[in-house]
Amino acid sequence: MPRLRIIVASFGVVLALSLPAMAQTSASLPSAQTAATHFSQQQIADLQADLAWGGFFSDTGKPPALGTFDQTTFEAIRGYERRNGQPDTGMISAALIQELHSRFGSLRAAANLQNLGTDEIALLYPGQILTKSKKGASGLEYSSAKRDVVVQFVSRTGDKSAFESIFDLMKKTSGKGTKTAVMLSNGDDGGPARFVVLGGTPTETLYASFIQKGTSIVGFFASWNPKQRPSFINMAVAMALSLQPKGGAMSGTATTSSQASPGRASSPTIAEINAFLDTCATAQNGADVVKACSNALAAGDALLPSNRPTVLFNRAVGYIETSQIDLAIADFDQAISLAPDHADYYTQRGNAYYAKQKYDQAIGDYSKAIELKPDDAKVIGYRANAFFYKGNNEQALADYTMALRADPNNADLHAYRGAAAMRLARAADALADLDFVLSKGGSSIVAADYINHGVALTALGRGSEAPDDFRKAEAMATAKIEASGGKQTVDLGYRALARAYAGDSDGALADADKYIALNPTDTSGYHARAIAYAGKKDYTRAIADYSQAISLGRTSFILRERGDTYLAAGLPDLALADYQAMLKLAPGDTLAMAGLEKANQALAARQMAGAGTPLANLPPPAAAQTQTSVPAPVALGKRVALVIGNGDYAKFGALPNPKNDAAKIAETLRKIGFSDVTLVDDVTNQQFNTALHDFADKADGADWAVIYYAGHGMEVSNTNYLIPVDAKLASDRDVAFETVPLDRVMAAIEGAKEMRLVILDACRDNPFAANMARKTATRSVSRGLSRVEPDSGTLVVYAAKAGQVAQDGDGGNSPFVTALSNDLLRPNVEIGKLFRLVRDDVVKATNGQQEPFTYGSLPGEDFIFNPAK
Repeated sequence: MPRLRIIVASFGVVLALSLPAMAQTSASLPSAQTAATHFSQQQIADLQADLAWGGFFSDTGKPPALGTFDQTTFEAIRGYERRNGQPDTGMISAALIQELHSRFGSLRAAANLQNLGTDEIALLYPGQILTKSKKGASGLEYSSAKRDVVVQFVSRTGDKSAFESIFDLMKKTSGKGTKTAVMLSNGDDGGPARFVVLGGTPTETLYASFIQKGTSIVGFFASWNPKQRPSFINMAVAMALSLQPKGGAMSGTATTSSQASPGRASSPTIAEINAFLDTCATAQNGADVVKACSNALAAGDALLPSNRPTVLFNRAVGYIETSQIDLAIADFDQAISLAPDHADYYTQRGNAYYAKQKYDQAIGDYSKAIELKPDDAKVIGYRANAFFYKGNNEQALADYTMALRADPNNADLHAYRGAAAMRLARAADALADLDFVLSKGGSSIVAADYINHGVALTALGRGSEAPDDFRKAEAMATAKIEASGGKQTVDLGYRALARAYAGDSDGALADADKYIALNPTDTSGYHARAIAYAGKKDYTRAIADYSQAISLGRTSFILRERGDTYLAAGLPDLALADYQAMLKLAPGDTLAMAGLEKANQALAARQMAGAGTPLANLPPPAAAQTQTSVPAPVALGKRVALVIGNGDYAKFGALPNPKNDAAKIAETLRKIGFSDVTLVDDVTNQQFNTALHDFADKADGADWAVIYYAGHGMEVSNTNYLIPVDAKLASDRDVAFETVPLDRVMAAIEGAKEMRLVILDACRDNPFAANMARKTATRSVSRGLSRVEPDSGTLVVYAAKAGQVAQDGDGGNSPFVTALSNDLLRPNVEIGKLFRLVRDDVVKATNGQQEPFTYGSLPGEDFIFNPAK
């Protein structure tokens, strides 16, 4: 049995830095071809066949070379990814192969594929279309009932010159309408030579594909009416990909069964499987692990069931080592379903979720692993880290303490516990842990440990001792940045903080700007820049950056620092609110108490001069924050919107308000200055996708892009779908073919430069879910929508939070749309506050039965729907 491979996550010590998101793979043919080496020739051929069924080769200038990952196949995958709102990588993966085969399986089934087997030719053809047959002088001829499709199969003997003559004849037959005429291989490698010709006229399309191997020439040519059969090109390409000389499979490998798909290679031997298993378990290179494990899994029933979960686990580890985290999670899912009591499987899937910053999922997996192995201090530490980065510092402290009981000399655990204590303004507790780290941590010490130590000293009134810590932190971070050739972004954030605390404002600003550009959702860059701006007495910018850090989840001593800045800026009322909030977190914080006293004195002096606000009327902290960011009028820029109202559902009758709601929102957006608002009603699946495609072109280069949708929506297996009016959804598997995934909607707005917003009024009591037949036992189906995690700079707003039903109201518009329309018309309301106002209005109008919810985060600048003129 293969040896289990365990990947151990390495967690560095940080002050306030989140793990950066995985870099998204860019579309690169060499990278994609490297990834394709992990897959067999047959797997690539199967992928190509499914891409053909989906129509992703029909517009290319060159057809694919069967079983070879070429430029054409690369571009076809990219086309599929773009159409489905996925990252544009062009890479083959196990998940993609499975997804395509599942998605286009119904098309293959509907085509009723028949295996044409003669003494010379093997080919799959659509029996549902080609229902008539006869034997003519040129060979077998199949046609549709109306003869709007005719396919002739040809087999003859001949040498290379005869093969080339047929090629020339086909090119002439297609006349001036030739679009493609290409010889795919000269056969010098022992494999068959192939050609494809595509051409025709406006009333007839011709597609021909022939193969020559030895003295055998086999092939077909198809002709059809493109107006009556526009999609037959996809079937012709799929037929060409399945074409083989009988008994001469891909690259000369013979098929082993008359039932095998044309071109399918024989199964590996037991010795070959054992070799795959050995490499799968012992290889040091992640790519080698993935390839060997994939080959073992491809053996099907020849692989022992007891080996399958371990092989899946090992391949998942290989995927992690090659930065293919989503594929790793998919394999961990399968391994866990087969072996649900294996603690290491949960631990490593937790590490994969951690790498994607999905901390709730990571915590769930770590907790399950701890349940199975309660004394595993390492996993308890992993869970503590996930709590730490999620911002649950109390729970992180508890886990770090539990882990340290089992491993009391672990410097990393002490450092993290110290950082969590600092976030909770428990400076004395933090200093004890940090003293341990700096005295006994050795090579595990990082720059953040010195920064935390210096901040703790300052918080305890020992600020004169702190500069030495900040200098050491800067020196350590600089050394690591230089050693990495400038690529060590984590240490760039550390150095920004160290320089800011040491008083080097210009150096801190330079580092902070670079760090924020690379990590726009991490708090540390904004924190460092705020300290630097405060040092330069640029209080407006300092307060804005402190507020941004706080909005991203940091509070504790940052509240006190912002209070100091408010006080220095002559805003003691706002400083007072921050000091009070700080003391609520840390009642004994001496610096906050000193600041509070100064703020009270300043307010008293202002009142004595007659210019102040009575203490009893001071604004609360939340209101204080909004007062500092009232925007000046700004130019609107290019703002575009797509508004969709789906009410007239064929399956379950009409919804009363979506079309009215959509019209109201479209009118409101035009009133507040949107330059292009597209309103569509009762769209079918095809119309929905066309509208999104067209809108994506408008959104590219726009400043703002907004999509509003009213109608039915649902969640299936953690994926959200919007439902066109022609959907029937007889079973759960129909969802993939009859609905529009939310990811595709979000992809349509990704080209906008500043603001990307999706508003979903789709939380109605959905009748589809209750009436769907369950075809897959593991697929969960719910009536409403699940939470989403959009990218930075994108907001998704739900009319009702999870578990609630959006109401249609008594009038012509729903309570949500009434509130949204009214609040959009308010001038100079920042978008965050706008949706809080909408929330309050809807809660009030529905007596608390409906509460809108917003997902996503935005950068620090203000976004105003309706600036004052």
